[in-house]
Amino acid sequence: MIAVDSFSLMIAAVRENPRLRIGIFVIFGILWLYGLLVLREEVALAGREHQTMARKLARLNAQATQTEWAARAGPTLAVQLDLESRLWREGTIGLAQAAFQDWLNQAMSQSGLTRTAAIVAAQEDSAVAKGGADTAGADPTRDLWKVTAKVSFDFTPKGLYALLGRLEGYEKQITVESLIVRGLQVPRVEMVLVAHFQKPGTLTKSANSK
Repeated sequence: MIAVDSFSLMIAAVRENPRLRIGIFVIFGILWLYGLLVLREEVALAGREHQTMARKLARLNAQATQTEWAARAGPTLAVQLDLESRLWREGTIGLAQAAFQDWLNQAMSQSGLTRTAAIVAAQEDSAVAKGGADTAGADPTRDLWKVTAKVSFDFTPKGLYALLGRLEGYEKQITVESLIVRGLQVPRVEMVLVAHFQKPGTLTKSANSK
């Protein structure tokens, strides 16, 4: 009864007080308008999410209908295998260093060079080996050893051209990083050569299956 009496008194007060009625109507109007704004924002958000999903689905469908990826895979793999075939290979980094040293000594001898010298050094050619963060997953040289040789000999045009011809024509890739001819009483050639060795067990799968 107390609740009923209180509700009756509140209704009577509203009827007798125009300002109170207006205030209540304003409050209900504000609440109604706020509800509309919230509903409108939710509808807009749902629409944006739908558009985003639709664009993603369209891209996936477009990629699924593209057939040239399989055609591209073959030539790409062939290029990779060709490049790998020009890499040097040894079982350890020490053997890689020794192999490059032996080849250079033989090449310089066959080129008729005099007073030759070759200092060969090898290193792990990856970010981890250089003391950096473990970013080998993004480093294309993570499967290689870099072997560098500092070579010097007396300069003669015939001997230099002969050595360069052997470097260019050899089946394994050798890069000439620098070449300097020093004008001493007996001119000397100083060269820095680089050979990359592929580590064991890192060949392309297709190459291993052959």
